[in-house]
Amino acid sequence: MLKKTVLLALIVVAVAFMGSCTKATKLIGTLILQTGQSGDVQNCKVQLFVSQDLTGSPVKEVASKQNTTVNSPFEFTDLVEGYYYLLAWKDLNGDGVVSDRDIVGIHGGTYRPGYGGSQVTIKDGKTEDTGEIVMLIYKELKISATGERVNAGTETNLTYSFNYDVTITSLTITFPGFPPATDPDAPGAKTAGTSYHSDGWNAGGALMPTGDHILYFVGMWEGNAFNVNVIVPVN
Repeated sequence: MLKKTVLLALIVVAVAFMGSCTKATKLIGTLILQTGQSGDVQNCKVQLFVSQDLTGSPVKEVASKQNTTVNSPFEFTDLVEGYYYLLAWKDLNGDGVVSDRDIVGIHGGTYRPGYGGSQVTIKDGKTEDTGEIVMLIYKELKISATGERVNAGTETNLTYSFNYDVTITSLTITFPGFPPATDPDAPGAKTAGTSYHSDGWNAGGALMPTGDHILYFVGMWEGNAFNVNVIVPVN
């Protein structure tokens, strides 16, 4: 009986030792605020996606750790082996999506909508280190516009503004039921937050149309060309 007990004890110890050798599957890295940017990268959302365009829900999410405003490590544990894309961001305006002025970073590139950078490869029992994820303030050009009919509905006035300084090359307006018309007064530099007007549109005394009007802006913003359609409902 003594020999059997000793043998059983040895087996239990061996099993316990083998179990302790199992290695965790991890992903680690550090969020770094880009030089010249202002903000705090602590407690950012760090998310893993299976799609390169970052669509769908993240398969896993952690918060980056409290360290310094310009340096914040993160760690994923218990991951499933596979290929992922990493997005890190801080939702500063609380709208639940990456938008203007949020702090954003991806693995292997600079964030833009629909672009998730390069793949992160996760292998069972291994710790993958992404290194530094560079974080910067995301800028998104937004154009606000409204429209109304005046003079008993025989004229339409349109108002628009930008959230950043831009230069407009052209503004083309499509009124329901009419061919596109170009506003000759629109081109030029536009200052952020200033309201600009495209007024006096008429059809020779006939009633102007209601419904969705399309404002098509072409111009330059921070050295890059842009073209944006803005739909403006007019009653």
